[in-house]
Amino acid sequence: MDKSIGILDKDYTLWVNELVKRYRGSQIKAAIKVNKELLRYYWELGKDIEEKTSRQ
Repeated sequence: MDKSIGILDKDYTLWVNELVKRYRGSQIKAAIKVNKELLRYYWELGKDIEEKTSRQ
């Protein structure tokens, strides 16, 4: 009985570690997408500012 508990604990620990890896991977992917959109926004903002100042 002790062996089966040890095996289950080991499997459970591996499963939880895999969940943590997947969760962190998802967080990184989300951060990359957010940063990409912010960079696009700031690029367009800079372009708009440059156009307005060149007209004046």
